[in-house]
Amino acid sequence: MNSEVLKYVNEHQLSSVMNKTKWCELEKALNGSEDFIPYVRYKLIYDENPNAGFTAVWWPELLEIAETIEWLEVDPFKREWLGRLVADRVTDFSDVVSAQLAQYSIPYSIENGMFRIWGYLRRDESPEFI
Repeated sequence: MNSEVLKYVNEHQLSSVMNKTKWCELEKALNGSEDFIPYVRYKLIYDENPNAGFTAVWWPELLEIAETIEWLEVDPFKREWLGRLVADRVTDFSDVVSAQLAQYSIPYSIENGMFRIWGYLRRDESPEFI
């Protein structure tokens, strides 16, 4: 961990939940199904607000900033656009995501129907880990 990140973590009394090994295992876990391409959004420890929307994961970039990720949410639904006049086809991969996270012992909580993997916890946060 670089000194700037360590200083911020100590000053704000953040508790670490994930480490570099666990973030690498998360990549393996979320790439465990050929049918499911994970869409994520995340919040960095320095940011007041998380990214607005969910996007496909680019793992090299994500792993490069992993030490500054406060949390990362995974959308367990695959949406397929079928046309303007037809509703999207939605497939729920919650069971797949849950099983993969359990296989690698990655702690997470469910927040607004999304899987939230916590990098750090703030003093006032106490998620219900699954």
